Amino acid sequence: GINAEYGYHISGHYRHWNIATGLLTLDAPLHPEPLLYYHALPHGSLLRVTRNAVYGGKTDTIEIPETMSYVGYLRSGQESEGFVYVPGQEGLIVKHSARDDSVAVTKIELPWATSDVKFVSSDDSMAALKGDILYYKVVGADSFRNVILSEIGVTWKVNAIRAAGKSVYIASGDKMSAVLLIRDGFMKAIKALDKDIVGQVVGADNIVLISRPENTVSLVQLSNGFEHHSYTLDGEGDRGGIVSINTLPSSHPCSTVTTVKIPGLLISWEDESVTVVGATEKCGWEREESLANVRSATMLDLPASSVIPLNLNKPSNPIKMWTDRILCQLNDLQKFINQHFGAGYRDTSMEMERDSFNLNKLILVATKVGKVAVLHSISGRVLWSRYMDGIATLENGKYEIRLVRSASHYPLPPLVAIVAASKDNENTVLNVINPLDGSTQYNRVIKSKVAQVQLTTVEDSEAARILLLVTRDNKVHTYPPNSHSLIKDLPLYFALVYPDTMQLKGFSLTVTGESVMETWSTKFRGDKILSVATKATNDAVYSQGRVLGDRSVLHKYINPNLIAVAMETGTGDKGHVDILLYDMVSGIQIHTVRHKQYSGPVHLLLAENWMVYHLWSAKLRRYEIVVAEFYISHSSNSTSFSSLLPNLSPYAIQQSYISTTPLSALAVTSTLKSITNRAVLFAESGGR
Repeated sequence: GINAEYGYHISGHYRHWNIATGLLTLDAPLHPEPLLYYHALPHGSLLRVTRNAVYGGKTDTIEIPETMSYVGYLRSGQESEGFVYVPGQEGLIVKHSARDDSVAVTKIELPWATSDVKFVSSDDSMAALKGDILYYKVVGADSFRNVILSEIGVTWKVNAIRAAGKSVYIASGDKMSAVLLIRDGFMKAIKALDKDIVGQVVGADNIVLISRPENTVSLVQLSNGFEHHSYTLDGEGDRGGIVSINTLPSSHPCSTVTTVKIPGLLISWEDESVTVVGATEKCGWEREESLANVRSATMLDLPASSVIPLNLNKPSNPIKMWTDRILCQLNDLQKFINQHFGAGYRDTSMEMERDSFNLNKLILVATKVGKVAVLHSISGRVLWSRYMDGIATLENGKYEIRLVRSASHYPLPPLVAIVAASKDNENTVLNVINPLDGSTQYNRVIKSKVAQVQLTTVEDSEAARILLLVTRDNKVHTYPPNSHSLIKDLPLYFALVYPDTMQLKGFSLTVTGESVMETWSTKFRGDKILSVATKATNDAVYSQGRVLGDRSVLHKYINPNLIAVAMETGTGDKGHVDILLYDMVSGIQIHTVRHKQYSGPVHLLLAENWMVYHLWSAKLRRYEIVVAEFYISHSSNSTSFSSLLPNLSPYAIQQSYISTTPLSALAVTSTLKSITNRAVLFAESGGR
């Protein structure tokens, strides 16, 4: 009984076949320009809209002038149209009718559509705000209508218009919002609220409104503005805009059918969280799907106790301080008795306290979409999460996270600095938060890209370590702000890799502490840089040597200023990978090795006196792991190292191993004093 045809867009070709027989009736290449919109037409043709032209239909190709800006494509039934315009001059409405497969163009004058006017489009209409006048147009109309917002009840200043579904828009002000509806060609306001809202149409006559940051969900009927149901989501904070809203079936436990059907809702947010909202407060759940795209993470220590009186470390009456100390100790004694002798007792406050072995920690993660969350290391639950709209990962695809102040400086809160790029990747965003509750302690936008992030050992009067942000213009920005006087005498050296020019440059801090200067540079002879690695700032070394079976000692080459660079030249069997080791202070090349007929990707790891890297052998068609250890002939038994003094050149002991799978990451374990043997962690691309 099937006698229909179907069009599909595949890899730059338009293929058209009969569903009943499977016979391919048309296979034609598409225009090389990217498609803004395409739609299968009757009789096997295809309507294609690109930036420069409209193709398809019974008419010839319709050119779109380069001076025009594309707004969007609208559809309603068998009618569809696209709209382009020249700011402040005129616009073109490209109409297509599926009834007779025709395409027509209508020119309209748009003197009000200046360059500062923003168009928004829904499924079947579009709108633009100019001052307090709203211009709008539906599919089939040959011109824009306008309405003064105050005449339809929107008396406050509107800052933005957002589309919420078919013929529905939301007008947002500073603290007011309104739902606007186009019916019978005219715009009207159906509901006003004294809060910022986002919304989306569900079904034929309902819209879901979500207030921010209260996160109250309301189901409102479009025909009369009546609110059927209201529900408050768990948690606080902005989740961003709505990506999609889907209604759950009436048989679902979260849906109810009374005189008015109240469906359960599955809401997807910009912060990559998913929420199910039910008709009752007991029905519903939320998942943090953004945790599947974690880009950076760090482990944080918890405070020693969550019940220490706030005035314990402040000057006070000696008797009051003594009574507070006694009460604190009695509280600890009561918790100890309940924990070890109480039946079924579980104190949730213990989850935010440091245990005896310091295994109870916080895991702070930053995801690809710009969401920061803290997880509990024992239970795995999310303690809090925040969506930081306006930030993106740095050029290396990660965020820079630094612990500025630990939880050991009670009553001062711990501080974590998160360095990210702006959405346009032109500026640097610095956020300093309290990891215990997620509150923002400091925020700043730096009008330049960041080149290096360094956490120094220098502390200010409130035990906060000085954080340095070196930008591309060689300027130094600090947190806490204006702390240059504390670091002006700091002997700070670092190196930057420039993949575009294949250069490695060394820098040092100037005497004022407000900028850096170049001290050395080198240019690589290769095609591209695959990977760069440096040692961790807290890379503690327990033993200075390695004792052999004959009681001789191999003295470790302990240089904290090393940087490793993996570089590729050529491809496949004719290519090779070079591993270069440099001293960041002096610029001296410490070690180099060439792997012929090898290629990337390369994962590098530096720690203590050894280096581990993972690469692909093009000749043997397998992955390999190479371990290199560096030693010197004798040691001065000094616990310090200086790159500015003459040092012995190290020699390397190297061994290779076969690896069965590709890797996604390479890391090493660490302990406080590095007494425990260190282990290398391999994260396979398959998820193990």
